[in-house]
Amino acid sequence: MKNQFDGGKALVEAFRQLGVEYILSSPGTEWAPVWEAMADQIHRKKSGPKLLDVWHETLAVDIASGYTLATGRLQAVLLHAGAGLLQGAMGIHGAFVTGVPMVVISGESMTYGEQPEFDPGAQWIGNLSIVGGTTHLVNSIVKYRSVAGSVHTLYESVIRAGEMAQRQPTGPVYLSVSTETLMDAWTPPANPRKIPSAPRLLTAPEDIEKLAGLLSKAKRPVVLTEGAGQEVETYEALVALCEKFALPVVEKPGALFANFPKNHSLYQGTDIKPFWNEMDLAIVVRARVPWYPPSNRPPKAVVAIVDEAPHNMAMAYQNNQADIYLEGDAAQTLRDLANVATVDKAAVEARRKELVAAHDAIIEKRNAAQTAARKKTPIDPVWVCASLNAVMPRDAIYIDEVTTHTALLRQHLVWNQPQSLFTRQGGLGQGLGLSLGIKLGKPERQVVTLIGDGAFLYNPVLGSLGAARDYKLPTMAVVFNNKKYAAMQGMHQKMYPDGIAAEIDLYHGTHINPPDFVKVAECVGGYGEQVTDPEKLQDALKRGLEANQNGKPAIIDVIVT
Repeated sequence: MKNQFDGGKALVEAFRQLGVEYILSSPGTEWAPVWEAMADQIHRKKSGPKLLDVWHETLAVDIASGYTLATGRLQAVLLHAGAGLLQGAMGIHGAFVTGVPMVVISGESMTYGEQPEFDPGAQWIGNLSIVGGTTHLVNSIVKYRSVAGSVHTLYESVIRAGEMAQRQPTGPVYLSVSTETLMDAWTPPANPRKIPSAPRLLTAPEDIEKLAGLLSKAKRPVVLTEGAGQEVETYEALVALCEKFALPVVEKPGALFANFPKNHSLYQGTDIKPFWNEMDLAIVVRARVPWYPPSNRPPKAVVAIVDEAPHNMAMAYQNNQADIYLEGDAAQTLRDLANVATVDKAAVEARRKELVAAHDAIIEKRNAAQTAARKKTPIDPVWVCASLNAVMPRDAIYIDEVTTHTALLRQHLVWNQPQSLFTRQGGLGQGLGLSLGIKLGKPERQVVTLIGDGAFLYNPVLGSLGAARDYKLPTMAVVFNNKKYAAMQGMHQKMYPDGIAAEIDLYHGTHINPPDFVKVAECVGGYGEQVTDPEKLQDALKRGLEANQNGKPAIIDVIVT
């Protein structure tokens, strides 16, 4: 049995040293050296990354993204040639927008059959080659891209890519590696170094003191957040700060994560308007677009932004309207702020009492809306949220890809634990893969994808269901099925309110004639059910939950308004 030290083994060893647990891949012929290295790892019972092959490139990238979002740990993706890179570009862009660190590698050929004694296959010269190389395909959607052009630099190039991906601002890094490089003989380093963790950067003490002084004097401070809850640590630090100073917390209507417990009296929902004219200090924690239009800002407030990377290089335009930036580790910044700022006990308690009353009014309004929605047919999405609240475990994780109903979900879904919500970023068609990655990272928790019928059809559905079955990652997809692209129709009506389409009720790009989602679930041995009666919805969700508990993926197709 030959133990070959080649570029494939260099790649796997670099991933091992980086602490990569999973290599996600949609197979291509160039990866035979990696497959050989993985077979050797298994044969020798050596610890190291596990290779997961899936049926679509975007799915591979999204599973890696979801796993990193759930765990905070870097993973790797192998794609097939430029074609696979193009297929996976949607997921790579989503990771770039989200700031998910990962190492993405795709293959190439440099000899096209002209090298004696090595034939990479005629497909490279005829179909797969990219003029000028593959790096320019991802120029604007990765932090860094390069070619690892020699087996002598391959190992350290992958290590460097992983280290770069994890530095602020975090994000995906891309390498192009040829089949010939993977096949070349490799000499492992004699004394491989232990790869250090990315350092945590801290906000300067003078900036903490400046914001602390403003907070101590503020009469109407407000916290606005979109992404504070990406990690448990930042979520908890925000709760502690707000409790100490009785700070109202408002989430963006499209909040990316579960940022604050919904049952907490300081939680003030998703509408900033009640605070707009009177707030004198706005502490903005990880919000890409604090207000819209972007140049808008609260008229009386000093705006302080807490974000490791407030100037988002994935955005073509951004206007934060900030007066102060605190760009160190967000969790530590919030803890330092809580420690340094002084408390006016009388003012804090008066504010707390006022916020409790406002919070109770929000809950009363929410409960009334859910009660009113119960009997409506087609099923009201508000009742879908109420039913999820009633049926799902308290620590359920939701992945949002509903688009039209996103703001409604933020108002009516209840979560009180960190990492209970993750939102697809970038283009539609990624929710199912993200859900699988999150389930891979949090196997003990129920994972539910909330997704519109249009977004569902954008996803690599069969590949996602196959991966759920093959890798024992049972998740539930709740489809908000209104049989149309409501966002398309809504924008048409907004742009042409008195147009011909409105007059004759004819909308292009809107209506969907979907497949039978129940049969789609059943084709991989999953559970599917369509629901039209609001009184039967909770029982259907319970059956989907039971299917997941028995190891089967589930699709609950809910016909909604």
